Amino acid sequence: MMRTRSGVGRRRAMLATIGVAVWALATALLSPAAANAATDNSTATPLVSFTFDDGMQNALTQAAPTLKKYGLTGTSYIITNCVGMTTVPNTCRANTDVPYMTWDQITQLQNTYGWEIGSHTVDHQCLVSVGNDCQATKLTAAQVDAELLNSKSALVAHGFNPTAFAPPYGDYDMPALARIAKYYSSMRGFADVGNNIWPLGDLLLHNTPVQERTTPVSTLKAKVDEAITNKTWAIFTFHDIRTSPSQTPDDYQYGTAELDQLAAYVQTKVAAGQIKNVNVSKGLVNGSPNKLANPTFNNGIADGWRTDAPATITADAGNNGSYPDYAKSVKLVSGTAAGHLFSPTVPVTAGTNYMFKAFLNVAAISSGEVGFYVDEYNAAGQWVSGQFRKRENSRWVESMNFTYTPSSTSVASASLQVYVTGTGITAYVDNMQMLALGAETAPPPAANLVANGTFDSGISAGWTTDSATTIVADSANHGSPANPVNSVKMAATTANRHLFSPQVAVIPGTYKIASYLNVTARTSGEMGFYIDEYNAAGQWISGQYKLGVTAAGVTNVGLTYSPSTTAVAKASLQVIVTGNSGLQAYFDDVRWTKP
Repeated sequence: MMRTRSGVGRRRAMLATIGVAVWALATALLSPAAANAATDNSTATPLVSFTFDDGMQNALTQAAPTLKKYGLTGTSYIITNCVGMTTVPNTCRANTDVPYMTWDQITQLQNTYGWEIGSHTVDHQCLVSVGNDCQATKLTAAQVDAELLNSKSALVAHGFNPTAFAPPYGDYDMPALARIAKYYSSMRGFADVGNNIWPLGDLLLHNTPVQERTTPVSTLKAKVDEAITNKTWAIFTFHDIRTSPSQTPDDYQYGTAELDQLAAYVQTKVAAGQIKNVNVSKGLVNGSPNKLANPTFNNGIADGWRTDAPATITADAGNNGSYPDYAKSVKLVSGTAAGHLFSPTVPVTAGTNYMFKAFLNVAAISSGEVGFYVDEYNAAGQWVSGQFRKRENSRWVESMNFTYTPSSTSVASASLQVYVTGTGITAYVDNMQMLALGAETAPPPAANLVANGTFDSGISAGWTTDSATTIVADSANHGSPANPVNSVKMAATTANRHLFSPQVAVIPGTYKIASYLNVTARTSGEMGFYIDEYNAAGQWISGQYKLGVTAAGVTNVGLTYSPSTTAVAKASLQVIVTGNSGLQAYFDDVRWTKP
């Protein structure tokens, strides 16, 4: 079924009612708490973006030259199956009466004019709704995925990197948004009208739809002024740019001369340093480095991540995560008591503002909430304070962006906890980020928690061995280059033999264990590294095999260790020489630290 311009307009008008209701709900539930990451837009800054839907040819022939005249750029959301429909009438579902760009022209739009290229699906079908201007049959989940993924794949195949998405007719719901989030880092709505408040909601960017008569240049200038006054982000959505536009608003046309007037106005504000013109993906708050290890949970709940509810908070490999790697995430299910997911503990600087970003999909909920709380610790690793930051208590999909500033100068490190409490809750979190928005003070070198790590006192100060004749102190300059005189010489016998470190007091969190190893002879087997774990009474309760070294020569061993359970109070490193292996090695410079 062909879509005419007026039919498209009627459908958009009908969907506006839905979108306004969704926006009202979002406003009620999600008042901004603070800000985002380190490189782009680290504070609330006035921004303005020009976006153009469908990939019409006049984006290149009319809009791009007009914006370039004033040093401005835009974002074009492309319907990939309409690319190359250069004659009219054609079969593009969005509008049969306009020509669309070719792939070469889209490339020109990007390379010559500096535009961003985003996705507007494959066929411009409604992702959720049916009837009226939408297709007659509701898309299945697989068909929605195909619209999203195949559009992205087509754009990538032609040399683009689409991370921005706009749904046709602004049509989506929460299940559809969860699918959109798998492939794209942002979604710009259509009926979700208004400017965007920092630290933004990457998966629901609000906009101002532009059309003849209903949005004159004066109205759009006022939106720019509003962005400047309130330090918000104004996004304008255009479609069909013509020198002689239709005066029927539902045709979604706009005049080249009017676009010129708006662009000229924006340019004066840009020149005065009052606002920045950005393509959509550059308007988001993004940065590096991410202070949280394993942010996409590809290693499961590991690398410093832990939970006190392993039966209900679990690693998930069911493709329920988000861009850029949606395969794995963490699933949170409500239980009889509140459950918590804890991030690694990371150093923070008093007075510095940080941004947490997290994908959250509350897929089901009867009561309660999923919340985000920051635990704060002093230099000794003791809990001193905490801050509640944000919560979600409805069926919702979002990028949970919020800021955090340490509560006092006593705070030396912090950890994020995601909690789930209530009934009937199933939620997923992914792509967890913590970004410094300002300068950080380099923390002092972490204290070495293991005594006599350079073996300058021989095998003593808590170091022991079960083979005093083949695992011996060595003072013949076989140690690490930093302090080579003393080390431990380890040679194989007919059975496995071990060097044991002193027991180190540990708490939940992440530890780093580094050492110097030089394997000088080997016929088989390995030098193994294992962590023994003990309870507060000193009883062995568990252990973790960490590494096996088989390579000859020097290895700078680096291990990450997190206690297996909260019952672990102490831990010890054992270095294993495999029996009947012909191994001989020198071991030195052991550093056990808590970052």
